[in-house]
Formats: sequence, structure tokens, C-alpha cells
Amino acid sequence: MKKTIFQDILEKETSLALGCTEPMLFALGGAIARKYVPGEIKKVEMEGCGLIVMGVQKVGVPNTGGKTGAFIATACGLIAGDPDAGKQALHSVTPADVKAAEELIKKADFSLEMDNSTGRQVYTKMTVSSDENTVTLIFEDKHDKCVYIEADGKVIKDERTPLAEQVNPYKDIDWNTFTIEGIWDFCQNCDISFIAKMKEAIAANKRLTEDGLNNPRGIQVARTLRDNIKNGQLADSEFTQAVIWGTAGVDARMGGSDYPAMMSMCSGNQGTIITMTAWGAAQYLGLSEEKTMRAVAFGYLINVFLKYNTKELAYMGPMCYCASTASQAAMAGVAFLHNMSAKQINDLLVTGVTCWSGIICDGAKNSCAFRVSTALFGGLQALMLAEKGLRTDGSDGFAHESAAITMQNLYRMQKDVMYNKMDAVVWDIFKEQREIR
Repeated sequence: MKKTIFQDILEKETSLALGCTEPMLFALGGAIARKYVPGEIKKVEMEGCGLIVMGVQKVGVPNTGGKTGAFIATACGLIAGDPDAGKQALHSVTPADVKAAEELIKKADFSLEMDNSTGRQVYTKMTVSSDENTVTLIFEDKHDKCVYIEADGKVIKDERTPLAEQVNPYKDIDWNTFTIEGIWDFCQNCDISFIAKMKEAIAANKRLTEDGLNNPRGIQVARTLRDNIKNGQLADSEFTQAVIWGTAGVDARMGGSDYPAMMSMCSGNQGTIITMTAWGAAQYLGLSEEKTMRAVAFGYLINVFLKYNTKELAYMGPMCYCASTASQAAMAGVAFLHNMSAKQINDLLVTGVTCWSGIICDGAKNSCAFRVSTALFGGLQALMLAEKGLRTDGSDGFAHESAAITMQNLYRMQKDVMYNKMDAVVWDIFKEQREIR
């Protein structure tokens, strides 16, 4: 039986990743490079677009005890990374490997620069050299997509594409089918086997989230909210549980958790936000596993719907997509649990996206969890407004009656006003305030 567009998208835009995707990229690059540079490594030269080089600076690298930076991620990849494991390249790293990686960083010459000249949202170039061998790798468009390998002057692989030929699903999607109404109808009525992957998403992201709740990961946003329920400063409710569970996985992941996340749109943070926000609300309400899976699938598909409507497949941009879109998609999942209509969900998305769109992305880090918790609380307000028929009007700023066109307006503002400019400023601040790592 032919898969529906909804099944195809769920399959394509969900996958497991160990650690934040930026350090994962550097680790995978190191692991691949090691195959071509077997001797003692002397130099590691790296450059990448703003998203990549800023995103790797302060986020915890899995299996390193919370260490951060491109240098340690790449060195761990060179020492013990699995080049065939893709987004889970760091799965086999041990404490002894981390010590060896730290020694490598001391002995070899590591460098990292920002290069936004390619125009690609994901771009990284890495050159690893020893006395006898040199290999150059290039990653484009996706964090695990190595498109170019040149070893000792010989091109081993070249799958680079012109910028104009980047994958652009907006052009290929049937937008008469892939609508909020269509997503709502599919998630309400499909055979549960069609969304079986959501069970895997819940299991994986629950382990990650429990790590954030049980251990002092990051700045402990979710644990602090939970503790304030215990001491009476915060009321326990469906909504507070949704925010706590929706945030704890980000605490864990940004703090360097050793558990993988099921991603949404190339982001483990977004996957865990969407999955566990709906799960937390459903658990409080005592809803069935099937109802929860349907709500999670709805949130995942709404997140894709919003991102695809940038018309350029903006996995990330100068603004924080965890707050401005993924947290709102997560609230759409909660709204689905409340049996809200497609029209009401469209309205809550417009309100949420327009109100949280001003949060910039200045790299993955511990405080991402605080941004997410704040955006989730705001999304809950948008949900409550939508239940009453209230919303941001279509004449307010860049808002439109349609969530799809609102996203298109938002992305125009990002690309035409902020792209490259904000990254350059933030990178300069990074260099002024800390050593690039």
C-alpha cells in the first residue's frame, strides 16, 4: 500500500541523534577523516557557517562528561568516533578516549573560523593533516551529509551541488493535502501502525528527559520548576507538567547527556520538546498511549509544516526555532489532546509564532532550556486564547490569518534583514568574551 504524504514526512524528518547536531557533525567529520590520516595528527583546520560554529561552542558533547567545543568533539571523533554511525558517531567514546582527545588538542594545532560566504544553512569544511597525509572534508545542507572527500590531492568523493539545487521540499509538496486540516484529519483517523515511530520517539525522548530531571544537567530549568511545585511556589497542573517534561530533555541535551534524542527537522531539541510536552500533558490527564502517539505525531507534522513554509527548508535561521516554532508545534500537540479544531490550532500557531519570533539563535547552550520553557508557557497562553476564539489579528505586524503565510513572512524578515549580519556580530562577541574552542 502506498504511503501517505504524512507517513513519508514522518519517516524522513525523524531520526535518532546522540548529542546536539553541531558537535555530532564535528565528531563524524573527525571519524571519517581518521580513515585517511592514520599517522600522528599535526593540524586540524575547521571552518563553517554561523549556525555550525556558534552552535558547537557551549553545548555539552556526549560521553565527555559535559565538555564543550568543536576541538573536543572533533578530537573524540578522530580518536574513537564511528564513521559509519552517522548522527551517533560518538556512541563508543570512553573516558580514556576523552583523555587521549585532550592530549591531541594540546599537541596538534586546532583552529576554527566562521565562513558564511557559501550561502548554505549547513556548511562545514575540515582539513586534517599529519606529516605524511592530508584529508579535506566538506559537509553541506545536513549535519551528517559529507559531500566531499579529498585525500592527499586525490578526490575520493564529490557530491556537491550548486546552491540553487539545494533540496527544497516546498516545491515538491502537495499543499492542497499537507495542510493543518489534512494533518489533523490524518492524526485523528489513521491506523495507529502508520505512526508507530512515535512510540520509539516517546521511549527515546523519555529516557533523555528523565536524565534531565534526575541529574543536574545544564542550568536545571525543569528541575527548578518541579522543585517549586514541591515547595508550593508553583501550582501543579497539566500545563506545568507539560512545560517541565517539554524542557527537561533540553536541559539534558545541552548539558551533554549520553542519551540520544529522536529529532524533528534535524534538531534533537525540537524533537524532545514536541514529544515530551504532549506526553507530559497526556500523563497528567490520564490519556491512552494511542491518544498520546497521535498528539505527538501531530506536533511533529506541524513542526515540519511550519519549517517547510519558509520555502527554503530553513532547519535553522538567525532566530531560535526551538522557541518560535517547535515550542508552538508542541503546544499544537497539546491542543490536539484537547480536541481543538484545526482552525483553533492555526490561530494559536499564528499568535505563538508572532509573539516568540524575536528570540535569536546564538548557539546551542544551557540557557536554551530557559528559552524553551518561556516559549512553552507563552504557547500555552496562545492555546488558551485560541480556545476562546482569541488570537493575533492578521493585520498585526507580519502576522497573517494563515499560519503558513505567517511563517513565510517571518522567514523573509530573517533572511532579508538578519542573515549573515547577526551571525557576524555574535561571532565577534564570542571571540571577545572567550577563547574559541
